[in-house]
Amino acid sequence: MSHAGNRVGTWIGWVFFADLANALALTFGYMFSKSVTMQYPDKEKWLPYARYRGHHFLKRDDQGEIKCVACELCARICPCYCIEVVPYEDEKGNRRPAKFEIDTARCLFCGLCEDACPADAIALGQQYEFSSFSSPDLVIGRDDLLAKPGKAMTGGGVVAAHLNTDGDVLVETSELQGYNWWRNIRRT
Repeated sequence: MSHAGNRVGTWIGWVFFADLANALALTFGYMFSKSVTMQYPDKEKWLPYARYRGHHFLKRDDQGEIKCVACELCARICPCYCIEVVPYEDEKGNRRPAKFEIDTARCLFCGLCEDACPADAIALGQQYEFSSFSSPDLVIGRDDLLAKPGKAMTGGGVVAAHLNTDGDVLVETSELQGYNWWRNIRRT
């Protein structure tokens, strides 16, 4: 019985040693290969996919009015309570938000507000370049949410870009389709 157990233990040891040798070979292969570095934001910029959940934005209807009916479902379903909606009725009797604020410093970007909205007024867009040194700057109001860019139509590539620091720091690009960055990764 001890010889059979000893043979099985030896066989299992060789299998684990082979796996360890394969893992070390892969690690050393990447260690001595050319590294892949994206030159963001000076020369390259990543275009998000259409399903990417970035900065919130509010939509308008065909007449140019805000689609939001201030039902406050987005504020109620939000797990981190970062949305504040204050409703009012306009002269036509339509319910609109007098105040619609999102605290992006607290937001999880989970998309529950987008799913809960019955009027399809709020969505998560393509903008991912927003930061600040102070938390009050990350509270975004209704008018700013209306001006944010919408969903990306294409994406998933890297395009040529340049950093513009005149007045405000912006990464600008004019291309709509980029190269596939995945092709630069070393294959085994």
